[in-house]
Amino acid sequence: MALSSATTTTVCIPCNNIIPTKFIFSTNIVFSVKKLPRRLCIRSSSAENSAGTTEFDSDSESSIQLPEESSSLISILNVERALRGIPITDVDHYGRLGIPRGCPYEMVPVAYNNKVRELESQGLEEDILKKKLELLRESYTIMSSPDERRMYDWSLAREGNTEKFIWPYEVDVSELQRGDPPPQEPEDVGPTRLVGYFLLAWILLAIVLSIGLNL
Repeated sequence: MALSSATTTTVCIPCNNIIPTKFIFSTNIVFSVKKLPRRLCIRSSSAENSAGTTEFDSDSESSIQLPEESSSLISILNVERALRGIPITDVDHYGRLGIPRGCPYEMVPVAYNNKVRELESQGLEEDILKKKLELLRESYTIMSSPDERRMYDWSLAREGNTEKFIWPYEVDVSELQRGDPPPQEPEDVGPTRLVGYFLLAWILLAIVLSIGLNL
């Protein structure tokens, strides 16, 4: 008779050795909150620096005197006014420089230098002399520039003459100074005339032959 025996093994795991893990928040949160004032301080210091830089830039720009208005006459508004026959400016640049209308460009610097010497010889005060020299310089800039002068002359031509349209290049001084082209040599029409006669004779001969063949 066979006897069977069973062995049971029991494994006991002590629970006391397992320590539950706890997530404990350190004072990092408090430390990160404390950093906020430091960031604000940095921003405020940069703002002060930028303010200081702005003050420096404004001081440097104020030392440079720039013209309040541009002396250029080329603009969309001036083109519209010229098309309507309205003056684009009330300044007589020709009269200011003492030059006639339609004068060549070579006269502009000569007239400008003469006006400058004339003003300097009058013994004016420094402020008055400076203002008059600026006005002369403005007229010289417009009269010596082809584009500016073309716009100015076109406005003068269109003023009070709105019935007839005038192109800007019709009053261009550089175009008017060129004048008429030089006369060309007369063309030799002899060879052209011979070729025409030959073609005409060939056509007549073809017509005569076609009529003779059809008879």
